[in-house]
Amino acid sequence: GLPMLTTFIAVAFIYVLLSFSSFAIKGVAFFNWADLSHDDGEENMGGLQVNAFYAPVSHFVNIPTLYENPATAAEEVTLDSSVNGFTFDVGKMFLKLYLTLETGEIIDEPQGELDGQSFKHIANCFYPGSKAEALSFMKAVNNSNMIFVFSEANGQMRTIGSEAFPARVKASATTGKAIADRKGISLEIFSYGYTPAPIYDGPIPLTPAI
Repeated sequence: GLPMLTTFIAVAFIYVLLSFSSFAIKGVAFFNWADLSHDDGEENMGGLQVNAFYAPVSHFVNIPTLYENPATAAEEVTLDSSVNGFTFDVGKMFLKLYLTLETGEIIDEPQGELDGQSFKHIANCFYPGSKAEALSFMKAVNNSNMIFVFSEANGQMRTIGSEAFPARVKASATTGKAIADRKGISLEIFSYGYTPAPIYDGPIPLTPAI
């Protein structure tokens, strides 16, 4: 009768409304937009800190990913470490990588055609010297899938590499020619993603996992 028809119409209306709301959240309003302000006197020092961290993808138990449903503009480009950050197999951990001061930088380059653009993440840095451990590092990373974490001057950590798109490394070494020449290893570390190199605000395990 009429009450049943009215109920059916009401239920159908609610279903359509919910479907539209879901579309709005996932489609039209997908991004969390925010003001881009700059405070007078705000610090904005360039460069990277001299200590970075690295490990092969094969050493991890968990590699955090971007937030599935980011609620803020910051979460759009931050790895979700609210449950688990980087965790390792037994006996494994992050290893340290020293960078010569003022040689480290991260570059986020847009790539791709219109309506299909993404980012290439590039970290350039220099390790001084040619000790055996450094040459062994060159051999190890030459064909390995890696994760790197760098710290900006203000302490904000940025990651190069993910489980889906591991970092790869091009390492070249020089002894220099003249006595005063720079001697060491130049590193180009790169990966790919939908965002600039993601922010990471979780812990950095530096002791072997148990």
